[in-house]
Amino acid sequence: MSAFEFVLVSFAIMIGFAVSEVLAGWGEQIRARDRLRPHALQIASSAFILYFSLQYLWGLWLLRGVDWTFPFFLLVAAPALALALASHITRVDTSSDVSLREQYFRNSRPVYSLLASFPIVLIAISLVPDLRESVPSPIDFVAITIVRLAVFASFVSLAWSRSERFHWVVLLTIWLISIAFMVRLLTYSLVGAAA
Repeated sequence: MSAFEFVLVSFAIMIGFAVSEVLAGWGEQIRARDRLRPHALQIASSAFILYFSLQYLWGLWLLRGVDWTFPFFLLVAAPALALALASHITRVDTSSDVSLREQYFRNSRPVYSLLASFPIVLIAISLVPDLRESVPSPIDFVAITIVRLAVFASFVSLAWSRSERFHWVVLLTIWLISIAFMVRLLTYSLVGAAA
């Protein structure tokens, strides 16, 4: 077993905790729908954790040629662990009579603070010398870093806001940024494969 195969299995287990927790939370909400009215923001935030978890696991393929050390493993593990913890915090308590809206805002500060660490660690990972070759140019590296800093600022603002409208606008913006970013990476990989 190569170092990358070991790391990939380790991260699949970590990400599996996050995915399992999100799906279990959705299942509990469905079962408790007669007692508790689902809150769309809570579902949207847990969908974000699910999306980031799967995207992160998929993105690990880019690290297959890296020389793995334990400090680098810890750096790369930080977002996976943050996603797993955020999924546990986001999961609703269906045994409580507290509304899901109130639960969402009670838990939004720690959840979005954890998610804010995600783009910062990705910036740190992208500074690893072996990975700098995967960024096509310094201009693209700066653009990617600016996008990641914008996502970081968005998550920090979500952690401190109690406005439902603000949460919807910022979450929608982050979704659009994430989709545009994925389309950009897809077109870059397709152009690279054609050349």
